[in-house]
Amino acid sequence: MIRNYLNSTLPRPTRRRFKLSTFQGVDVRVAEEQLPFAYAPKSYNFAFDKGVLETGTGISAAYMKVGGSNWEIRKAGNGKFLRFFAYTMHNGQYKTDRLVAYADDGKLYDLRFNAYVPFSPVGSYGEVLCAVPYTYDENEGLLFSSTQGLYFLEGLSADALGMTDPIESMCVHSDRVFACFRSDPFKLRFSDDFDPSNWNVSLREGGYISFSGEMGQLIKVVSFGGYLFAFFEHGIARITAYNDQTQFIVKKLYLSVGMIQKDTITVCGDRIMFSAADGVYVFDGLSVSKVLKEIESLFSAEQPGANGAFHNGKYYLACSLDMDSEIASAPNSLLIYDVWNGKTEIAHDLTISCMIGVNNESFSGVMAEANYPVNFLGLVDRSGSVNSTVTYKLWRSPVTSFGSNRGKKILREIRVRAEGSASVTVELDGTAYVFPLHTGLNKVRVMRAFDKLSVTIASESADVRVTEADMVVDFFGD
Repeated sequence: MIRNYLNSTLPRPTRRRFKLSTFQGVDVRVAEEQLPFAYAPKSYNFAFDKGVLETGTGISAAYMKVGGSNWEIRKAGNGKFLRFFAYTMHNGQYKTDRLVAYADDGKLYDLRFNAYVPFSPVGSYGEVLCAVPYTYDENEGLLFSSTQGLYFLEGLSADALGMTDPIESMCVHSDRVFACFRSDPFKLRFSDDFDPSNWNVSLREGGYISFSGEMGQLIKVVSFGGYLFAFFEHGIARITAYNDQTQFIVKKLYLSVGMIQKDTITVCGDRIMFSAADGVYVFDGLSVSKVLKEIESLFSAEQPGANGAFHNGKYYLACSLDMDSEIASAPNSLLIYDVWNGKTEIAHDLTISCMIGVNNESFSGVMAEANYPVNFLGLVDRSGSVNSTVTYKLWRSPVTSFGSNRGKKILREIRVRAEGSASVTVELDGTAYVFPLHTGLNKVRVMRAFDKLSVTIASESADVRVTEADMVVDFFGD
């Protein structure tokens, strides 16, 4: 019996290598199938400064320099800090920079940056709503308002000024204190010259400016660039204010559709930044423009507890993002936006109740009170952990078919050069395959067919860095 054998040759594939990413950050403006591999539809707790994945935001113990040594800044009491305020006191050629914290135990706490002591309790004055540095009767201190009234704080001593109507926001401008009172949110009141205890309405003392309800309630007043700016729930007005009460000029500058978040309104050098229900904005004193458009759709509709700070050219925004989260309450994220280059870093599963940017001879940085993953007061940094509790870091590529919808595709290999422990997950047509990564060049042989794929790099290490990543794919034609 003679057998005939037919020799067939398998088609030779076209082999191509694809750079996984240059790691430029997150962008959700388009469907991820249309997104370049340089951007991710989801990533958090990684930094992208130089086109590589690096350890992202964390919070570590805060230290101040005193007498040539570093001393850890520690809290007093068991209360959670809710608000921070800063001011400076001078005594001849010496100065003392002070930080005041209001805690949920109802007390104020004082910290001197050039002393060896932790936060010291000042006293209980009701819920503290706002504060501003002020010089009263030639004495430097902090003017603060609470539910019990208006006070002037010098160090550890606070004096009541007779005004018992709570103030929601205030600032100093043209020798007067301008304030939004809780009792009338459609009126901006101002004190007598050099006297925040006198709010009598007259041509020679205090007065007020009334607003219609077109832009909602008045929520904050800011002195900026020689003008006074009134922020409302849905807009901004500029007030040209002089000592003469008859010379006030009011001009409406901006009307917002989304509600502006009061505690996110922050002076950032030559601009003011704030968050609203429809995005994050920058205001230069004349016009408003939107930033962070690439992640705008991630913002939750409600932003309870959102707050902002500024330090060293960066705007820090504690907010809520609609991503997978371990946090049931809000905020659940911290955004760090560089106002000069527009780059953004996302820290996720991190709740910050309050923060403040500080820059003096003893301390420089953003001090923050974290409530999750642990309760901790510290310095925002690039440690990748919160008081040694490591953050979960994730970067996911867009879903892609590599532009080929016909024929067979096989993922042969992924190569990842890493420092520190991590993992790479390859999702092929809905099925996930997980591979560990170690320090050095990792060659992951996959050899599986697919139509669409995505790649996820994750790490539970405090210190991790991914510098190179690429894939080898075989295409077999029609």
